[in-house]
Amino acid sequence: MSEEPQPSAESLAPPESAVRSWIRAALPFVVTAIAAVFVSLAFQVWLFAPTSVTPPSVAQPATEVQPPPATTPLPTPVPLATPAPTMVDESALRLDILDLQAEQRRLWSVIYLLRAVAQIDDVLAALQANDLDEADRTLMLVYRSLDRAYAVSAEQDKGPIDSFRLQISQLRDELRLRPEGSDRRLRQIRRLILSLVEA
Repeated sequence: MSEEPQPSAESLAPPESAVRSWIRAALPFVVTAIAAVFVSLAFQVWLFAPTSVTPPSVAQPATEVQPPPATTPLPTPVPLATPAPTMVDESALRLDILDLQAEQRRLWSVIYLLRAVAQIDDVLAALQANDLDEADRTLMLVYRSLDRAYAVSAEQDKGPIDSFRLQISQLRDELRLRPEGSDRRLRQIRRLILSLVEA
């Protein structure tokens, strides 16, 4: 049997340039880990810092104690009595909360109505391009926006919004049969929605 040459220890060792490139590649990770350890230790020292504790005093030999000089005591401030909350304060607070909720509902209604106006503009653009499928899909989005506006609107606005929903539904039904007058009707609905938003 022939002997196979055994690799020497020098040939098994990685070249010096490979070691340097490995160290250069690992150096940012090592520095980051060390910095993280120091930051966490500093945070723990800061967070769990002991409060100042006075060490127990060591017994001193008795010395003659001199009385402190006589001074007039300062008057202590009298704390002002805070009035207890009354029913008037609580009811005013409840009214303020109800007003804020009504204002929030009105703002959401306006947002949905303005979304419907923007979608009507998209329907008009689709009708100009004679893309009835896109116009139908966008009319459905207009109806959904009006539906959401109806759900959060005030009682006095529910009637007009319901009327807009009905008109959009009719337009959607007639879109395939008679699309020629749709753009005029959509512009009119758009104007009415904007007048409702401005009111």
